[in-house]
Amino acid sequence: MDNESQTNTVRLDLSSQNQQKVLRSFKHQIDTLSQFILRLSKFYDGVNPLLDKELQVLRGHLGGKVNFTLAEVSIGKLTGLLMDNADHSRQQNAKFQALLEDAIQQLRETPDVPQALKEDSQQFLQTIRQSYASIYTGQAYLEKVLSLYQRALAESPATQGNKITKPSSDQDEQRLHQQLVCELRELVLQLSGASKDEELQEIRQRLDHGLQRSELLECCLVIVRCLLKDVLKDRKQAERFITSLHSTLNNVSQAVGRSLKDSQAAYQIKVQSNQQLRQHLQGIELAVGEAHDLSLLKQQACDYLSKIASTLDSRERADKEEQLVLMNLLRDMKDQLTLLEKEASEYKQKLLQQKYHSHHDPLTQIPNRYAYNDRVELEYRRWRRYGTDLSLALVDVDHFKGINDKYGHAGGDKTLQVIAQQIAKCLRSTDFLARWGGEEFVILFPQTPIAELDSVLEKIRQQIEKIPFKFKEQAVSITVSLGAAGFSREDDVDTVFERADRALYEAKHQGRNRCIISKG
Repeated sequence: MDNESQTNTVRLDLSSQNQQKVLRSFKHQIDTLSQFILRLSKFYDGVNPLLDKELQVLRGHLGGKVNFTLAEVSIGKLTGLLMDNADHSRQQNAKFQALLEDAIQQLRETPDVPQALKEDSQQFLQTIRQSYASIYTGQAYLEKVLSLYQRALAESPATQGNKITKPSSDQDEQRLHQQLVCELRELVLQLSGASKDEELQEIRQRLDHGLQRSELLECCLVIVRCLLKDVLKDRKQAERFITSLHSTLNNVSQAVGRSLKDSQAAYQIKVQSNQQLRQHLQGIELAVGEAHDLSLLKQQACDYLSKIASTLDSRERADKEEQLVLMNLLRDMKDQLTLLEKEASEYKQKLLQQKYHSHHDPLTQIPNRYAYNDRVELEYRRWRRYGTDLSLALVDVDHFKGINDKYGHAGGDKTLQVIAQQIAKCLRSTDFLARWGGEEFVILFPQTPIAELDSVLEKIRQQIEKIPFKFKEQAVSITVSLGAAGFSREDDVDTVFERADRALYEAKHQGRNRCIISKG
């Protein structure tokens, strides 16, 4: 009995030890969970005053000596508050997202904001609309909006109210910068169309992506070097042609000189032959007059006739030699002149090609801005002289930067080529289409009143909208915006272009893919 009692006592002690271990483990887990709840409750501080107050009560129940009964009551109240606050959070998130969208839209509609920044803002606006801006993800969106506004402040005039203004000197500098970039882009496009220079291709890509002011000088130097290279190349070709022309003319001159000398020598020979013939004839006359013996006269006549025949043979040989020399000379001169004519034709063809390339866009193969400048001056003079109607329209591809960014420059180039072809199909033979620069085209409508433009421009817009564009097996909708204006009394080319440009901006402002005609 004593042994059994001792055994039972040991078992009770072991059981008590296990219970103590379990209790300690349970207490440790409760403390860990309580600390986690305390830290988690700190995350919601400031969200809602009632929620903050009840979270403070819960932390009091869980801190120090834990009171599970009161903590359970507090958790019940917090559950109801959290469910109510969820609806409030969704409303706040929706309001926050609307404020972000309004801020971006206002930035896009600000007139003086650069076009590249507007397109970036449009892409970000689409990103926000396609996702949900919660209180957590909204911070990243807010940072992006702030960065866009910082860019607007850096690249555009300083903000005043809802519009952007800037000291006139900075505004003029920005406008000059944009104009330089545009002119450089057109110049590089002309140069790169006929040249495979890697530096020019790199400059073109940098200009398409935007160029900082510090990079302008470097790009200008590269372009100047390429221009000098082309000028020197053309100069060498011109020197070769002029050298060939001079050599050919010199050879012809020498041949003519030799021909003159040969002709003078042949003339002297003929003179001598004529004198000999006259002397022989005089001898015959004298022999006939003094003849007393017929046989002697006959003998003398035969001698003189033999001399005459010999003289005529010599003269005939001389004539043949002269004709042969002259024919060889003429043949040689003809060959040299034929070669010179071929070289002149090749040089003329090269000049015509240079003129074509200087007045046509190498990408779309339609006239460029330089050709437009010549044509608009001609049409303007006709309009001033005859008083016939003249109208002008600008066409701009919508969201073109997004096409370049998403599908690369090859996709953008193909888009411009197809659009140029479709616009040309909608025009008359008397109308004039040119690529103004980038994704913008300009059209001249001679003898076309402003009232007739709407149907023509709408036809162009619909024709482009129907084009079945596909990039990487993905269908893409491409649209254009159009602005137009007509020439009226006291107008010049610049004022009409500015009115058409303002109409184009208005079409963009109203949502793109539309035509706006300035009534002047």
